[in-house]
Amino acid sequence: MATNDTPSSSESVPERREVTTTESARRDKLLKRLKPYWMMEGANVLLMPLIAWFLITVVAEGQITIAVIAAMLATSFLLVVGTFAWKMVVDGLEGNSTSEEQWTPWLDLARWPAMLLTILALIATVVEAISTLPRFSASLIGASLLCLLAILEFVNYYHVQLQHFDHAEDFQRLLSGKGFRQSHLSKSIRTYRQRIRKV
Repeated sequence: MATNDTPSSSESVPERREVTTTESARRDKLLKRLKPYWMMEGANVLLMPLIAWFLITVVAEGQITIAVIAAMLATSFLLVVGTFAWKMVVDGLEGNSTSEEQWTPWLDLARWPAMLLTILALIATVVEAISTLPRFSASLIGASLLCLLAILEFVNYYHVQLQHFDHAEDFQRLLSGKGFRQSHLSKSIRTYRQRIRKV
């Protein structure tokens, strides 16, 4: 007599519930970890320039130069990009997919002004370096650090996820030699571009 190995509906329901509960718990844990990110990035849009201004003018008694202003603008612009990028991830985890559909095209376009602002900041910093070296002024140091931050932010959002220090699994992955993960925004942009090619 043949036996039926397919589980009955009464047997499979608890398994489905267990999987659903596990996925829900994993999503809630991820949401709890990622939700503060967009708030922190949003706060840093103003906080980073204020910190730079305070360190340069008050602590080091230096001046805010064109290079510093350009680097502040580049950094803040990319932090705005990061704010929306993380907000899209959080909204997706909360079940709101329209946020990603709405903002991904704009963030894809924002890549070009982000690159332009960063390049202009680098040029202004190099010009200041030529006029002040070998003396390292507070403004030159500040502009250089802000330019570095802008470059790292650009890579972190538009290419690979550089931020691994705050999550053990990501840090272990990096140490194991598997490299950096593709950033969330980069994945969203790739999906968006593939979709519009099919239209």
